[in-house]
Amino acid sequence: MNIDTQQQPLLSSTPDSRTAERTAAADSSGGASGSQGQDHGSIVQSSEDTDGAVRHPSSATETFFHIVCITAGTGILQLPYALKEGGWVGALYILLAAAISAYSGNILIECLYYMPGMRLKSYSEVVEAAFGIHGRRIVRLLKDFNLLGVVGIYMVLAGINIDSLVAGTALDRLGVQFWIGVSAILVWIVIVLAHEVHDVFVFSIFGTLTTVATVAIIVWLGISDMDYQDARPPTKLVNLKLAPISLASICFSFGGNLNWPDLEASMRAPKQWSKTLNLATAFIAFIYLSIAIVGYGVYGDLVKSPILLSLPPGIPVVVANAMLTAHVLLASPILLTAVFIEAEHDLDFNSAALEPRTQWMYRVAFRSALMLALSLFAIFVSDFSKVVPILGAVAASMVVFVIPVACYVRLFKSRGAFSAAEYGWCAFIILVGLMCLAIGTSQALANL
Repeated sequence: MNIDTQQQPLLSSTPDSRTAERTAAADSSGGASGSQGQDHGSIVQSSEDTDGAVRHPSSATETFFHIVCITAGTGILQLPYALKEGGWVGALYILLAAAISAYSGNILIECLYYMPGMRLKSYSEVVEAAFGIHGRRIVRLLKDFNLLGVVGIYMVLAGINIDSLVAGTALDRLGVQFWIGVSAILVWIVIVLAHEVHDVFVFSIFGTLTTVATVAIIVWLGISDMDYQDARPPTKLVNLKLAPISLASICFSFGGNLNWPDLEASMRAPKQWSKTLNLATAFIAFIYLSIAIVGYGVYGDLVKSPILLSLPPGIPVVVANAMLTAHVLLASPILLTAVFIEAEHDLDFNSAALEPRTQWMYRVAFRSALMLALSLFAIFVSDFSKVVPILGAVAASMVVFVIPVACYVRLFKSRGAFSAAEYGWCAFIILVGLMCLAIGTSQALANL
């Protein structure tokens, strides 16, 4: 691994260069990394280790599409409303949230390599290295619940959308529960056939394209609707009272780093991770700004959430709704890879002692059982879509914002390479995460 030891700017630093700085500091302080290696040797693997190696490494382009598909989901539809709550300054919140997201994703990957020549295998192992086995168990529970909960909500949303799309047809009488079941079956088929991240690349492409198409339709309809307005609805520059809620809702739209360790591990050239993540985050910020500015600029303080409710009814809105449905179904298998890959590694399904057919049978049985349980909850638990966001607010806030930064500081602070500015930035991210936790939980409880 080529190392650039020159000091990098705060937000543009790559994992390779920043790790080099801390490694050099550790060597000069008496080999701190060596003692850490003894403490955590059971959970690290050599960078040369091929146990569970990826069969088909992903290119940087594939990883770009994975990141966009995972991150830019249904949250885009509430962005104009987020600007209504916070005012035009909400556009700056989008840029701030993008910076936090990119930084958090980069330092999480850096934590995987905190021991020179070694790589931790997962987010959970990063937490174990920083806070011990009990920390790992708690975060593993939060991480898996968050991802499974999101997929469950996606299946419910897909079922509701499909039911609305077939309204007035012969399929109208089948009901929402039937379509939730159909959505679950579609996701199950993909997740059973897929072995690793590369296998769902085509879904990331189409998932990203559906998101871009949805944004394009909304922007086009919004701009076209300006010609039919007698007067432009009022807007405001800033609303300090609702600014925290606006920032929190925008930050949630950038959540996705639970999948980053698996995506980085699947790359043909992991050194391109930082550049790929930064480019993907910049692209996401661009489409977020596009829909937020047009939605709030056209409909002002009268804008609704989701933005589709403010648009003139017609075929384009139906198409946008269909695109959104396609996106949540395409993104679900990718989200689930972070759960299945780590669980199957822990269960040793990929052991060389097992025949390939046996590995496949174990994998299919495990994934099918988990999907069946998730589907039954989504179909038959009436308050599923209300209860999950409560725990999801806690899980997402902690595992996306707070914990990566806490692990980063914990693992690298002894190496003396933190500046005062970086400590301040890390403290700010933790503060934002805790604010998201409080606001997200209170809003979810209010919706019960």
